[in-house]
Amino acid sequence: MAVHAITAVRMDGNSQRVTHVLWGQVSVSGEQFEVAPHPSPVIEVVDALAKGDTVVTVFPLDGQRVAGPEVRRVIDQAGREGIEMVVADSDAGRTLADLPRLDHE
Repeated sequence: MAVHAITAVRMDGNSQRVTHVLWGQVSVSGEQFEVAPHPSPVIEVVDALAKGDTVVTVFPLDGQRVAGPEVRRVIDQAGREGIEMVVADSDAGRTLADLPRLDHE
């Protein structure tokens, strides 16, 4: 099982759902990328989670990257698969929408 880190997202303007991510595989310690971050549709994150991989968020802070919460698979009211952060009390208020944005294609 691999560990991946999401560094940026693209949000749907109408639904505010994550449609794409910038992510890469990281070392188990999470200190460096083993696969450089690359853009992917969110369904690839859902598939990685389904096979047991761990996916975390990485937020910019004072010119550094800091690990954020893990993400999990969710299904919305329309039956679409997506992701959301697993938020602890200490992470209150932070969401995927707080990550940097991918440029629109």
